[in-house]
Amino acid sequence: MGIQSASARTGDIHAGGIRTVGIVDNDPFTLSALRDVIGSMLGYRTLWAERSAVTALGLCAEDADAPDVLLTDVMMPDMSGITLCRLIRARTASVPVLAITSYNLDVHARRAAEAGAQGIVNKDDPAVIAAAVAAVASGTVWPYRPSRDGGDHAAVTFSTAAVAHRQVSASRAQRAIAALSRRELDVVRLTCETLAPFSDIAVRLGCGESTVKTLAQRAYRKLGVTNRRELMALWTEGLLS
Repeated sequence: MGIQSASARTGDIHAGGIRTVGIVDNDPFTLSALRDVIGSMLGYRTLWAERSAVTALGLCAEDADAPDVLLTDVMMPDMSGITLCRLIRARTASVPVLAITSYNLDVHARRAAEAGAQGIVNKDDPAVIAAAVAAVASGTVWPYRPSRDGGDHAAVTFSTAAVAHRQVSASRAQRAIAALSRRELDVVRLTCETLAPFSDIAVRLGCGESTVKTLAQRAYRKLGVTNRRELMALWTEGLLS
């Protein structure tokens, strides 16, 4: 089965008590494998599978596109899964997050917990991934199981999405970015990545230049910036901090 993009989603995925999962990983082969894992779970479906963390952030910002569980890789080129989790958790408690990695879990467990994730698993273990997704979807957490005994590796505790939403620490830049709508994020991302004029961004997004200008004005107000230089500085700070 191929990768299902946002444009390929159907409107009845939430129907019939089916729980939905959003997946983000920059590796297309991993995306396909993770979709297979979700497809093997009774009562679950992949809502969307994306290779961009920023795109996933925008989808989670919209009620119609927000999954019941987000499965995110930790290391991605446009934004780390840790930052993605922090941005989502600063915004809402309604999207539980399960972090995945091909590295030793001990390396990223504490950072994932501090960012508001509900657990972390190794992407090479389909059975564990399925069990963890089900646990997180039910409103609980997936307990951290350190691979080494003693030290800080035994002290990491994950919180539920509701608790993490109240406790997560996010910078001003991150909270501002988290407040953007999906379309506002699209405009800001293209502005910062391409330095293109609004007319070119409008072509990329398939809308009118006036729409892009309106979205940019809204984004600027939410972010508290007045020009592109300030916008790019805040965007970089929010994604890298």
